[in-house]
Amino acid sequence: MSVYLLNKILENNADNYLPTNDNNLNEAKNLLSKLGEFQIDYIRTFWRSKQIDLTREFAYKNNITVENLYNKRSSNRHKRYSLRQIIKFDPELFTSFFPVILTTPDVSSNLFIDKKEFFDLVIFDEASQLRIEENFPALLKGKQIIIAGDEHQMPPSNYFSKVFEDADFDESDEEDDLSFDKEEFLLSSESLLEFGMEYGFEKQFLDFHYRSKHPFLIDFSNHAFYNKRLKPMKNVEDYNPIKFFQVNGTYSGQSNEAEANFVIQILENNINRFSNGEYPSVGVATFNITQRNLILSKINERKRFEKYSSFNQKILELEENGFFVKNLENIQGDERDIIILSTTYGVNHENKFYRRFGQLNFKKGYRLLNVIITRAKYKVYMCTSIPQEEFLNYKEMLEVEGSNNRSAVFFAYIAYCKAVSESDNDLRLAILNSLIRDDSSNNVSQNLESSNFLESPFESEVYESLTEVYDPSFIKIQEKVAEFRIDLVYHNGDPDTPRIAIECDGANYHSSREAYLYDLYRQKILESYGYIFHRIWSTNWWRNPKKETEKLVDFIYKNSTKKVSGENNSLAEILSHDDFDVLSQEKNIHTPKKDESKKVNKNLFQKAVQKDSIVKIKYLNNGLEIEIKLEDSPNIKFKKEGNLNIVNFKSPLGKSLLGCIEGDTVKIGELDTFVEVVSIKN
Repeated sequence: MSVYLLNKILENNADNYLPTNDNNLNEAKNLLSKLGEFQIDYIRTFWRSKQIDLTREFAYKNNITVENLYNKRSSNRHKRYSLRQIIKFDPELFTSFFPVILTTPDVSSNLFIDKKEFFDLVIFDEASQLRIEENFPALLKGKQIIIAGDEHQMPPSNYFSKVFEDADFDESDEEDDLSFDKEEFLLSSESLLEFGMEYGFEKQFLDFHYRSKHPFLIDFSNHAFYNKRLKPMKNVEDYNPIKFFQVNGTYSGQSNEAEANFVIQILENNINRFSNGEYPSVGVATFNITQRNLILSKINERKRFEKYSSFNQKILELEENGFFVKNLENIQGDERDIIILSTTYGVNHENKFYRRFGQLNFKKGYRLLNVIITRAKYKVYMCTSIPQEEFLNYKEMLEVEGSNNRSAVFFAYIAYCKAVSESDNDLRLAILNSLIRDDSSNNVSQNLESSNFLESPFESEVYESLTEVYDPSFIKIQEKVAEFRIDLVYHNGDPDTPRIAIECDGANYHSSREAYLYDLYRQKILESYGYIFHRIWSTNWWRNPKKETEKLVDFIYKNSTKKVSGENNSLAEILSHDDFDVLSQEKNIHTPKKDESKKVNKNLFQKAVQKDSIVKIKYLNNGLEIEIKLEDSPNIKFKKEGNLNIVNFKSPLGKSLLGCIEGDTVKIGELDTFVEVVSIKN
């Protein structure tokens, strides 16, 4: 009866225009592609026509050809003109051949003198570092102005000019009043960016954050300075993006030799090649110029000795890939796969610690910190000598200082690095929560996780159908990726296979072309992070849910055997593990060594876990003992045969157990869960 009523409702109310496949989406893709081709053809035709007309007009007016104007060398008939002279002859002709000009603001002012509103569009980049008095003439040359910058990054280079380079200041030190006569707001603007904000330019935020390939690398700045506005993308590879070292060096002469040596050891022992033979890009960031010079001198000193030939060859290859050593005042705009941080400061020879952090102690010194801690794309190595009892006091300092600047937020970042490095998720979230200034904000832990609520009966039915076939633990509801949410995501736990994004699309949402355009943009971004899309249209589902379920299961089966491709795979090879034994010995750091002895020196006559083995394991955290069988079976719903649990050998548990012998203790995946192998039956 219910099926009959549903069919009648569909017959009486269904619209022929309801979407039943991806045709509209594909049509939008084709239209966008053709639009791009049309735009290019139009621009080429337009500029070519303009060039021909202006060239003829120039030759008629000046009695010389354009070729004469652009002579590389002087001759008896025609001299060689400078760029300024060429533009002065006919600026319209020049810009017809060079419609896009990349130059500094002062050069553009000199080249295009008295040309107010000459360009259709003038764009200023890194505007937080541009002085208004030096850039205002260039500002007048555009009909439309775009000022791009970040108010939480470096101000103009003379902002801290009252400070002698690398001078030490107590945390109580404050800069003098740098404000000017407020009656003239142009002069009171510290930068072109601030001028645009004061003048009332329309403000647009670029909220997506693409640099950091792991959200933990940007989470701190996002909470401390951007009030959680930034939307980082989900990490594709599962690895720890921050490694923390408590060096305990001595701060003397505005440098820290122990940390400098530690940086050299990281470069020597922890920067490894990819499988293709290339190194990642690497940068070293220090908190003052004296420490930068010390590290550079140690690198250069090694070049004199033959015994460091392999290290020197590594540095040469790294330099070809953009290797640098920079202090925090000079690093804005740079980004590298791996950043090694040396915080430099520590106790003195008398074992006393002073909070003298130079420019970081200034009211707007947090900008320097924000820049230096956001340069890494994949991994940060944090080396610090600041005593633990100091930086773990960050919360009390934040309450005293009342805002996220100065030493309080600096200490909070060091504590954050320690928490991430040690996989202390509770402490990580506590630090992020302490940085949020908006009391009405939700707890961060709620914002970082996926929702467990389905948004429609349609999604509920699809979910229930999936759980009839697959283990519910393989299916995530409303998975959050940046600001996007995916209705349902299937993943079998194998890190080498893609995630299947299942979209339950209704008619109302896709009733306009704009919705399709947004979906294309959204899908393109998510596909770059390893997702594969399958869409189920509500019209088709209500008519034949069994058929749509079969199509979905078939799609999952075909795509679950694929391997994830992309630039992150090779990076994960070297970022997911670290060899710190040499560092631990040299610096007396208590870092647990990896115990590989059991897997390397196995008794050849002992049984080892393999596919189809029946293994009895004991969970060390709660003492639970279970018996499992490792099978190469389809990823069907979880099976249990009596007291025997069937586990896919490609699951995190299966991968961890393969090759183990009786008595081995192993860690399960990235979880802090350890099991002991009690017995093995092959």
